[in-house]
Amino acid sequence: MKKELIIQIVIGFVALLLVVFMVVKVVNWNRGKDSDYNPDENNTEFDVEPTDYIQPLSAEQIAGKVDDGVTTFLCIGNSPFADNYSNNNLAAALGEVYDATVINAGIAGSYITQKNAEVSPDYIEDGVSLYQMAAAIGSGDFSTVKATAESMGDEAKAAVSALENTDFTKVDAIFIMYNLEDYADHRPLGSESVEDVTCIYGAVFKSIQMIQEAYPYIKVIMLSQPAGGITIDDFYVDGDKHDIGCGTLTDYVIFETQAVASRGACFVDVYYGAINIDQRDKYLYDDYHINDDGAMSIARRVKKLGAY
Repeated sequence: MKKELIIQIVIGFVALLLVVFMVVKVVNWNRGKDSDYNPDENNTEFDVEPTDYIQPLSAEQIAGKVDDGVTTFLCIGNSPFADNYSNNNLAAALGEVYDATVINAGIAGSYITQKNAEVSPDYIEDGVSLYQMAAAIGSGDFSTVKATAESMGDEAKAAVSALENTDFTKVDAIFIMYNLEDYADHRPLGSESVEDVTCIYGAVFKSIQMIQEAYPYIKVIMLSQPAGGITIDDFYVDGDKHDIGCGTLTDYVIFETQAVASRGACFVDVYYGAINIDQRDKYLYDDYHINDDGAMSIARRVKKLGAY
């Protein structure tokens, strides 16, 4: 009996130790610990992983490039590069971070896609779409973008003039960034053909292809839209929540990523990686346009990723 009692006491003591151990573990789990993570200082990790795609140029692509000792960037897009055109904060931030010469060809009111497959007087903005800008670079024929810019004001004319007078043998990288215009205008995400420039996928794919075929040594880097919102017909549309015809803004980011990756170019996810929904009030003014801090956040992320 004495031996059986000792065994029971030992078993009970072991069970008690197990209970105490489990209680301590649960308490520590619930308490957690400080990770020292500050989302305002480190914008590279969020609940949703950014869809960055970084692809270096091959030896074959850079074979024809002559290094002139100056880093030169060309910027194409709409409001991210067109806001306050002559003193644009994003172009300036890229120039500062990389100590680069920046040529700004951003045009306010332009789109990634075209409303119509062919440019016509019925919709003049098609003449300065991403594809038409890329086609001008690839072919050297600037007549369409020039004619369109004439109808869009002095800043558009200045942007096209900068584009036309660019020496592309000296350009090291082309940055592409558009805001919410395609999303707000319900432009389609894709179609059965990668040639369809009325869709996001086709317009991005064909535009990059045109540039790469003409200048394989120029690195093409597309930056996604930031996590912003916009008022449409007196209704505030939040890009993170609202599908207003062809998908949410995140769907546009996904299709852009796929098109860029399929061409072996670089994609920087601004939406999740630099200006996300949690701190867009800090980096955007009027929840739409990029402020100075937002511009620097984007430029620093581009460099941190090694996109160029």
